[in-house]
Amino acid sequence: MTIVKNLKLIFLMMLFVVAFASCKQNKTKNDTSKAEGDYVRLFAQDRPSGQPFVFNMPIDEGLDNLELTDSGNEELDSNELVLGISLANSHIAVPIKYLSGFEVANLVIGDDNFLLTYCPLVGSARVFKGKINGTKSGFDFGRGLKDNNLLIIDRETKSVWNQLSGKAIEGKLKGKHLSPLASIQSTWGFWKAKYPTTKVAINKDTSNAAFPEEVLQKRYYNTWMPGKKRPNNSEHQIQNLGLGIDLGSLDIFFPLETLFEGNSPLIYKQKNEEVYIHFDSSGLTAWAEDKKGGMIPSTIVYDWAWNNFYPNTIVFKK
Repeated sequence: MTIVKNLKLIFLMMLFVVAFASCKQNKTKNDTSKAEGDYVRLFAQDRPSGQPFVFNMPIDEGLDNLELTDSGNEELDSNELVLGISLANSHIAVPIKYLSGFEVANLVIGDDNFLLTYCPLVGSARVFKGKINGTKSGFDFGRGLKDNNLLIIDRETKSVWNQLSGKAIEGKLKGKHLSPLASIQSTWGFWKAKYPTTKVAINKDTSNAAFPEEVLQKRYYNTWMPGKKRPNNSEHQIQNLGLGIDLGSLDIFFPLETLFEGNSPLIYKQKNEEVYIHFDSSGLTAWAEDKKGGMIPSTIVYDWAWNNFYPNTIVFKK
């Protein structure tokens, strides 16, 4: 009997060991899978002005719950900054104060989806088509930087994209480009006057997904309002802002202060290119159009940031 009991005990111990090893193996496998889904390994900065190195960059979910409402339903200060999108049958304004908390947002309108981005470090807001290889994809925020500019991760391939260049710098689609869409970054007062029937994309949750502080406490360019004293050295310098345009064969940068000294529109001709630059100092805005009045993708951004990605840029001088 003793021998039988001992054999049973040994058998039970063996089952326990096998079961424990199996659970541990599955747990390790699951944990690894989860970790791989939460970060991307790449060569980048992990903080502003930091030196780039290889690290596991954490990923935060982009904003998915933007809702459209009539402009009269949302109380916005006329001097608040918005990202304006002009579509074929509608116009949409996205308040920067909402967008800046996540920096990456996904907006779905019918069968179309759009990638909305805002990088407070360089002051740029950009809109891209929300499809990867013809397939709808969501996008998320990467806690890393390239030349102090925002990094974006698509959910379809986990490729890492840079905002200002629109180029994939890591992953399956490395070297490919997102498709930029024309947009206007301006004050709410300017946009609403230009498009009175505009819709507003809102997000009631103003908690910051990327950083611990609240959106409205961030000391960035989006907190400054025209007419007030310009930010000090610990904040963004408005006089360094300009309109950057990438025409493929030609890159141009128009300093806002230089533009505001003249009359709108400015007709700019260079290398067989003819661009009409419209601007409004009270709306703190500028945008580009072609000969037929079609808007051209352009970006309001700080000069040093634009030059990092477009070193051969021609800077407009009065």
